[in-house]
Amino acid sequence: MLGRLLVFSLVVAAAPLAAQTPRPLEVDDLFEIKRVANPKISPDGKWLAYTVSQTNLEKGKSSTRLWMIPMSGGDPIPMSATGTSASQPRWSPDGKYLSFTASRNGGKTQVWTLNRLGGEAQQLTEVEQGVSSHAWSPDGSRLLLSIRDPEAEDSSESDVEPPWVIDRLQFKRDGAGYLTGDRHTHLYVFDVTTKDIRQITSGDFDESSPVWSPDGMRVAFVSNRTDEPDGNSNSDIWVVAADNTDQGATLLQVTTNPGSDGSPAWSPDGSWIAYTTVVQPELIWYATGHLAVVSSQGGEPRLLATDLDRNFSSPKFSDDGGWIYARLEDSAENHLVRVRVADGRVERLIQDGIAVRDVAYAPNGEIAARIGHLDRPDEIFVFDGNNLRQLTHENDAWLSGLSLGAVHNVQFPSKDGTEIEGFVYLPPGYQSGMRYPTLLRIHGGPVSQFSHSFNFEANLFAANGYVVVTANPRGSSGYGQDFSHAI
Repeated sequence: MLGRLLVFSLVVAAAPLAAQTPRPLEVDDLFEIKRVANPKISPDGKWLAYTVSQTNLEKGKSSTRLWMIPMSGGDPIPMSATGTSASQPRWSPDGKYLSFTASRNGGKTQVWTLNRLGGEAQQLTEVEQGVSSHAWSPDGSRLLLSIRDPEAEDSSESDVEPPWVIDRLQFKRDGAGYLTGDRHTHLYVFDVTTKDIRQITSGDFDESSPVWSPDGMRVAFVSNRTDEPDGNSNSDIWVVAADNTDQGATLLQVTTNPGSDGSPAWSPDGSWIAYTTVVQPELIWYATGHLAVVSSQGGEPRLLATDLDRNFSSPKFSDDGGWIYARLEDSAENHLVRVRVADGRVERLIQDGIAVRDVAYAPNGEIAARIGHLDRPDEIFVFDGNNLRQLTHENDAWLSGLSLGAVHNVQFPSKDGTEIEGFVYLPPGYQSGMRYPTLLRIHGGPVSQFSHSFNFEANLFAANGYVVVTANPRGSSGYGQDFSHAI
């Protein structure tokens, strides 16, 4: 009986199986990948908003849509239409609205709001030069906006394009173009009800990474306010009053380290700020980024977990203030850890053969994170304290039709015995003992690493019969300051 059932199953499935035979990866598959990012958990912890980006080859551009999915799992719900882009999803504190940034109808990028129950998005801001980023105040009455100064008006009646006049050491930057001395990014507070907008920082400096204090009275941000910001990397943490009326003429400098300080995060009671810091600026980008805390009134900082010579990023205090969550780069992996404030003890929460990127935290303790694996593009997973569960499946259908080769994480000794780590990508159908043309792929930098993430390029070469070796030689990050600085 079992044999007859097996034969019947094979006959019935023969035609569909023939159509579903996995194929090798092709160049055009690059435009099939859906890039998942920006997980944001609703205040009640029940929903997750995220973005999905995809590139259209024929149109020559990318678009990003906003989606929402239950944290418990289920079908995702599209929150923005095709043909338009929406980025930077943010939940209003009452959980009723999703805000996002978008440029529509030929206009500049503005903040829009969308009732999570559905309906059309409503434009909230009308800033002439557009908005770079936004964040809701804790009470939901205001938005904190990052806005770049407007371009100077051209009073010339000539049709000839005027020359670029450069008076800065840094004359050009990706995403910004040519840099002139009179355009900078400053912070503004926008009243959601009255639509009034007030500038709270100013000067020949740029502000970044702004974050509200828990009581909504202050804003911490990062800025290099030295005499020549283009000539050094000395960024510091600053605090300004949210109701400031002098455009930031009165600021509190919280850190004074000559290196780079960034990523400020407030403690729940507003008395401390966690941040990342480089304490050996003479080593420039080869120096380790440490985790530190400092009083929000300024003072002597305290470095945490200094015995762990690895780069920390994206700190966030736990709800009780006793721990700091952070991402940790370690040996071709990116982990989510928590560090105890009292003694710097490190506990690894999400680890082992993955690359943790964007992270969001729910009030019930669950964590949503965008995570990379070697065999699939990034997806969002939920961590409940013990188990990791995949929540989004944006690329499952595409992957089901592909035949990808195996990828091996390898370690081997260098000339002087130092262990080097890398990955070996094998062609589909690889046969041990046969000789294959092999490509050694070197990563750029000046400091970076190949990690446990989906590498389209390496998989494409492997699909065409090559063995691909991606290695993290000295100069790479993730193996300590000495390893990185050795070059």
